[in-house]
Amino acid sequence: MTASSNDCPSKSASFIAQACAITFQGNASNNLQQDAFFFLDNWYQEDLGVMAVTPVLSPFCLAVSDGVASSRHSQHCSKAVVKAIRRLWNDQKSITSDNIHQLINQTKYSAKRHGAAATLAMVACEFDSDGAVKATITHVGDSRVYRLPKGASQWHCLTRDHNLLNELIDQQAQEQGRQAEFADYNREGMAGSLYSITECFALTADDSYLRGEAPEGSSCKIDINSGDCIMVCTDGIHDLVPSHEWQLVSAATDLQDWLIVLKNKVYDSEGNAYDNGTAILLRFD
Repeated sequence: MTASSNDCPSKSASFIAQACAITFQGNASNNLQQDAFFFLDNWYQEDLGVMAVTPVLSPFCLAVSDGVASSRHSQHCSKAVVKAIRRLWNDQKSITSDNIHQLINQTKYSAKRHGAAATLAMVACEFDSDGAVKATITHVGDSRVYRLPKGASQWHCLTRDHNLLNELIDQQAQEQGRQAEFADYNREGMAGSLYSITECFALTADDSYLRGEAPEGSSCKIDINSGDCIMVCTDGIHDLVPSHEWQLVSAATDLQDWLIVLKNKVYDSEGNAYDNGTAILLRFD
């Protein structure tokens, strides 16, 4: 698997980060790769692949999309999501969940693919007017974005899964007249039904179906400092190897080796890589 880097930079341009991606089918019972991802300027959906470590310029975009296994043919929805991201990126349009939804719904899919669903986790970075690096974090469903600030001792999740469990946590907090703490979200070890996704992208078959509403994606902006790291991944990663088990990343860390070690941990976990896994690791210079 190869990736093309950004257009050749001008002499005044400088690379601000390094990125690397890994994807694998794992031991998914359906023998399908339902993950897809967008890496800088192109989309990919492969059974197994490891990117070369790639220097990146601002602005740039990285994203993963995970087909929801409970929906048939979901690999086509995750592919549609990352293809929509590429089109928006190439057209220099805002990459929002609404715009992705609109592009997906401009295509008529075969009836058997109707209802195929997928999640999204994405990071887009650019310089602001003061020359500082800003990252926009966008997600739908249970694919996640994590951050490791320079010098920190553990990774921090930046996204709240769109699932039934987190909705119940919000409801309970509201009934108690308080705001839910972020630490309350994304709990582990609960009943499987509580992890049912409440927001996702979905394909429609033809004009006889009513056009669905765009998913209620979440978005936030964060400041980026030199030495910070970002991880964008599907649940086939974070469900089987929680972030407190991830290695730290330093300036000397080989990003490709780091991702290969993580993949091996997914296979060695109790879950034995029962799901597809995709992860993109980003380190800012």
